[in-house]
Amino acid sequence: MRSKIKRLYIYLLIIFIVFSFFSIVHAEEETKDGYFTVYEEGTNDIVFRTSMYVTVGDQYLDENNNLYEVTEVKGNIAFAKFIEKIDIESALQTNEQEGVQEAFKESGQKVIAIYHTHSDESYVPTDGKSSIPYRGGIFKVGEALKKALEQKGVKVIQSEKPHDPHDAGAYHRSRRTAMELLKQRPDAVLDVHRDAVPAEEYTGSVNGRPVAQIRLVVGRQNPQIKMINNFAWQIKATADKKYPGLLKGIFYGKGNYNQDLFPRTILVEAGTYTNHREKAEEGIQHLADVIMATVYGADYQKESTPQGLVAQVPGERKSAGTTIFWIIFIAVLGIVGYMIISTGGWNEFKSKVKKFGSSEFSNFLGNILVKKKKSILQENQEEVKKEEKEAAQIISDQDDTEPEKEENKNEENNL
Repeated sequence: MRSKIKRLYIYLLIIFIVFSFFSIVHAEEETKDGYFTVYEEGTNDIVFRTSMYVTVGDQYLDENNNLYEVTEVKGNIAFAKFIEKIDIESALQTNEQEGVQEAFKESGQKVIAIYHTHSDESYVPTDGKSSIPYRGGIFKVGEALKKALEQKGVKVIQSEKPHDPHDAGAYHRSRRTAMELLKQRPDAVLDVHRDAVPAEEYTGSVNGRPVAQIRLVVGRQNPQIKMINNFAWQIKATADKKYPGLLKGIFYGKGNYNQDLFPRTILVEAGTYTNHREKAEEGIQHLADVIMATVYGADYQKESTPQGLVAQVPGERKSAGTTIFWIIFIAVLGIVGYMIISTGGWNEFKSKVKKFGSSEFSNFLGNILVKKKKSILQENQEEVKKEEKEAAQIISDQDDTEPEKEENKNEENNL
């Protein structure tokens, strides 16, 4: 009976791990047909639309910095409740004394990396198709971002490696690309995409000129989420200040998006497949200026200095330690649960732990006492040997003086 319970526990644990993994992979997928529309609870107001899978617990920071959380999903319709108004300016006001994510490279060389997980993504009005395998129009948008950054004095590494097909395994394949790019020690890594929703979702204007807006995506299944979120806030706060209307929001999806690899990486949605690609390129060129100001500081045109550091949001320094603590806690909890089941119950478990503790302590204490006794005995034996040696030396000295005494006595008698 006990062995059956033990096997059941192991099976449930394996199922939980597998389910967790595939739920993340599923969340990183996009809908095959259609898209999700998210309404504010109790109203007909659309909060946002996206081709990414939407799940309960996902969040969205809209263009006006209102934060919503998804509470219900029915097919391709979801509902979200208003949480709070975010003071996005606080991301800019956080000063350097509160800590920074990382020091600016000693060489002072500015390096930014770009890649495309969904390498087939294209723009119908310009490219003629929504998907062009292995060489989609999204690469042109990435090239526009690269040129804009290079004009500002940045070394840009854009990977042209495709990751087709456009499926659940795309992020796994692009992970290898991201890791290769990180060997070049970039200051930021951008995964550039386009969405698959109606054109009006991304239609906007900057300085009176029409552009395809930008949306950022942050993965919730990520131990570095506080640092990634800080980076996203910095980008949006800078964009709101320099180019109002460019950043339409931040989607917090149930995924990883390879953002666990580096604290200054972000997924960028540059318009949607029904926008003209040229409008996406115009929007991404404005984003280049925003990225420069975010990563290198407002005076990035000047000589590179350590002033352009991304500041932490309050409490960010604790995030890594907190994550490690919870991982250890969950692991210990699982081990204890397994031991309780395998020993036959809580009382039996306590009894075994008590016996183990007392026996181990006794053995430990006994070993200390035995070692101490051996040490004392050894010291005594050495002392005895020393005394015996001294006594032998005295006797030897006495034996050596006896003939001298006898000889002196004979000399006296002769006289």
